[in-house]
Amino acid sequence: MTIEMIAFDADDTLWHTEVIFKRAQQQLNEILAAWAEPELVQRTLSKIEIGNIAHYGYGYKSYTLSMIEAAIALSDGTLTGKSIKDILALGHEMLSADVNLITGVKETLEQLGENYPLMIITKGDLLEQTSKVKRSGLTRYFSVIEVVSSKSVKAYQEILNKLNLDPGRFVMVGNSLPSDIQPVLDLGGVGIHIPADTTWSHEIMDDFNTSQPNFYELETIKDLTGFLTTLDQKDLTS
Repeated sequence: MTIEMIAFDADDTLWHTEVIFKRAQQQLNEILAAWAEPELVQRTLSKIEIGNIAHYGYGYKSYTLSMIEAAIALSDGTLTGKSIKDILALGHEMLSADVNLITGVKETLEQLGENYPLMIITKGDLLEQTSKVKRSGLTRYFSVIEVVSSKSVKAYQEILNKLNLDPGRFVMVGNSLPSDIQPVLDLGGVGIHIPADTTWSHEIMDDFNTSQPNFYELETIKDLTGFLTTLDQKDLTS
């Protein structure tokens, strides 16, 4: 195979992110307790959030706008200025939250970086994502950092073309089947799925075909170094 590049998703692959969204959701439930039960708050927020992706993209700022919109809808426009201020404070907390690495990430990157070029491909707001990469302390491990608005076949193909990479020698590692894995498999690359402890419902792919060529699933990122070494050697000698 001779791997030319190993790419990593960032959120919930290198560091914990979904837990930050979940914490904000719980706090929003408390703010809106006078108007709606938690289940209705979450259902309304999820619908608005997904609908807003086309307008605002992904990330904490987009989520904050969706929380405000959901709160206005659920309160039938009677939401107080204080409540809006409280929701904005949630957004600020999300943006400044610590970047907590997933266990084994730094050690794995150190090991892989000795033999392979590494890059990040993450979707979302450019400022948010580059800030998280910088605050993570992982920048030195990556030769390329790409922030895209969405992870589609077209987006991956554009990255491969820009870097002059052969899809057949490209490996993508991530926790999302529809964003990190399926588009890469469609291009003929290798997709390695490492499930996260908590996954956003929008990133769940119930009809994913696990028998596709070049698809692999590992339990943790700590399993990645040994697996890729074996995979590369096997392909080279076959």
